[in-house]
Amino acid sequence: MNTILITVDALRADHLEEYGYDRNTMPGLSHVTTSGMTFKNAFANGPYTRVSVPAIHSSVRLAHANLSSLPTISGELSRAGMTTACIGTRTGFKSAEGSLHFDTYVTHGRDEYHKKSRQQQPKHVKIEKQLTSAVSRATQISPKLHQVTERIYNSLPISESSFEFKGYTSAKVVTDSAVDWLTEHSGDDFFLWLHYMEGHRPYGVHNNDPKYTSEVSNDRIRKLMKKAGTNPTDMTSEEHELVVDLYDSDLKYCSSQLDRLFSHLKDLSLWQNTNIIFTSDHGEEFHDHGMYFHRNLPYDELLHVPLIVYQPNNEREEEILEQRELVDVAPTILDFHNVKSPDSFEGVNLLSGESRKVIATGSQQNVDPVVAGRWDGYKYIYTPNKEYLYDLSASSREVKDISDEREDMSDRFRQEIPKKYFDEEIKEELREPEDEVDRERLKALGYLEVDE
Repeated sequence: MNTILITVDALRADHLEEYGYDRNTMPGLSHVTTSGMTFKNAFANGPYTRVSVPAIHSSVRLAHANLSSLPTISGELSRAGMTTACIGTRTGFKSAEGSLHFDTYVTHGRDEYHKKSRQQQPKHVKIEKQLTSAVSRATQISPKLHQVTERIYNSLPISESSFEFKGYTSAKVVTDSAVDWLTEHSGDDFFLWLHYMEGHRPYGVHNNDPKYTSEVSNDRIRKLMKKAGTNPTDMTSEEHELVVDLYDSDLKYCSSQLDRLFSHLKDLSLWQNTNIIFTSDHGEEFHDHGMYFHRNLPYDELLHVPLIVYQPNNEREEEILEQRELVDVAPTILDFHNVKSPDSFEGVNLLSGESRKVIATGSQQNVDPVVAGRWDGYKYIYTPNKEYLYDLSASSREVKDISDEREDMSDRFRQEIPKKYFDEEIKEELREPEDEVDRERLKALGYLEVDE
C-alpha cells in the first residue's frame, strides 16, 4: 500500500467548488472526491508555510522550533521499510528541507529560470541589485527595521525586467518529476509528498492561457503583486478582480496537472493501491481583513484549507463536518500503514474522534506571539496588544469583534489554550539568499519585498 500527500501552497478552501465556490477551479479533484472523504472544516495550525508544514509532517503544532529532533511521517515510514520522497519547488519548503527525513528530495528551483549574464547587465541594474541586497540584509539583522526597510525598498526605482524570473517551478515540471519517480518506484511501497506552488503569488506566471481572464504580461503581474502587497488600500476594484482571476486561473492550471498525475497512477495500476490526501499548508487573503496574500493575523481565510482523503477501499463520497486540524494528517498516514504514532504526535487519526479544538500560531505581521483558538462556534485571536473574539454563527467572516462584550469567553479560551503557545515567539526569519538567482526567486515570491 502507498500514500501520496499533495499540498497546494496558499490554497484557501472557499475557492474550490467542493467548498461552495461558484467556479469549478480544480475539476481534477473529482478523481478523489467521488469516492473519498471531504472534510469541510479543516484548519492549518499556522497561517504560513514555515509554521504549518512542520506541523503537518510532525503532528506537533510548534514543530518549526525543533523539527530536526522530532519524528516525522517520512522518518517513521522509512524505518518501517517504505521508500519516501518529496518533490516540489525548493523555496516552497526550504526552511524544513533536511529535517523531514525523506529518503529523496527532488527540489526544483533553477532548471527553468534564465538569468542574463552579469557582464551584460547595465551598470544601473547592478546598482539596483546592490541596493536591494543591502535592504534585505538590514531586515535580516533586525526584524524591527522591517517598516523602515520596506519604505526604502518601495521608494527605489527598481527595475522589474532585468531577470526573466517566475518565482517557483510550474505544476507541469513538478508533475513531470512525479511521473518519472512513480514509474521508477511503482514496485515499491512508498510515501510521496508533492508540493505545488500555484496558489502562491506571483499568480499567472506559468499559465499562458488563463481560464478566467485574458493573458497578462509578466511585467503587469509583477507590478500588480507589488501593489497588492505594499499598498493594498490603493487597489482598484478592477485590480482586485484581476488578482482573484489570476489566482483562480492558476488553480485551474494546477488541476490539469493533477488530472495528469491521477491518470498516470491509473496507467501504472497504482490507483487501487494508493491512498491520497489532498490539502494546503495555509490559505490566502484577498483584502478580507485589509491585506493580500498571507501576512495577516490567523483569520479563517488563512487557516481554513481543503482536506480530501481518498482510500482505495472506500466506495462512496462522504462529507465530514466536524473540525479537523492538519496535525491530524501524520497519524492518519501512519495508521494507513499500521505504523504506531510516536508519543510526540499531538494529532489523532482524521477518521476518528470528535470535533477538534483548533489551535494555530504565528503571524507575519511584526507582532509576537499570535495565538488563535477555534471551537464551540467561536474564534479567538490573541496578540500582545489586543484580543479578538468572534461569534462565528453571527459573524462567520470575523468582522464583528465581541471581545469587550464577552470577556468571559475570551478568558475561557486563554485558560484552555496551553500556556506554551503564548510564550512562543514565532517570527518569520528571512534567510540570506544563496546567490543572485536565489535572491531573484525570493523577490518574485515576495520574501524580499515585505517581511513575509
